[in-house]
Amino acid sequence: MSSCGPWEANCYLVGAADTDECVVIDAGMDASSVVERLLAESNRTPVAVLASHGHLDHVADAHAVADAHGVPVWIHPADRHLLTDPGAGLGPQGAELVRTLYGSATWPEPSDVREWHDGDEVTLAGVTFRVVEAPGHTPGCVLLLASVGDTVWVFTGDVVFAGSIGRTDLPGGDMATMAASLRDKVLTLSDDVPLLPGHGPSTTVARERATNPYLQASFLEQFS
Repeated sequence: MSSCGPWEANCYLVGAADTDECVVIDAGMDASSVVERLLAESNRTPVAVLASHGHLDHVADAHAVADAHGVPVWIHPADRHLLTDPGAGLGPQGAELVRTLYGSATWPEPSDVREWHDGDEVTLAGVTFRVVEAPGHTPGCVLLLASVGDTVWVFTGDVVFAGSIGRTDLPGGDMATMAASLRDKVLTLSDDVPLLPGHGPSTTVARERATNPYLQASFLEQFS
């Protein structure tokens, strides 16, 4: 895992121990050079780029990484448009911000884009990923339940962090929808499951259940 870009989004390389393959999760801003360095250090070959959602701090380099290695980008269809129109996820000044940062407000779509939906399972680099739709931050946010044998961990993107949750005031965000995702998708996970978020340190379901103010009944009941 490495934090990339001005918003320090986490980018992960994931693969089973008995394979020289891996997947790249959330190839965001300035991630391409970091990914290439980690690939060289680990002597692994990427087989896919996975997107927890479509915000540019999580997908800005998805095109570069995927096309450089001839692999697909997996994303929920509700966020697919953000691969080519990143400003649409940032509000009224989003397009201008993207133009300032990248010289253009629109990007080419990766050569191979594949869509996943709630309940889909894909096995890549020896790891099985089960897709759980968890909208609220964006309509296409997903939790990725990763498993190798009996070992399970969850990549949460910007749904839940250690001590906090993803913001809901950007286009497509909605706090009531987020509350439902937290209540029905996050809090139903087993306490001992590790959570690997899109920003900040890893945590566990048990820790967030006990200490995260947004996962408390007093907060969630406002949106029941």
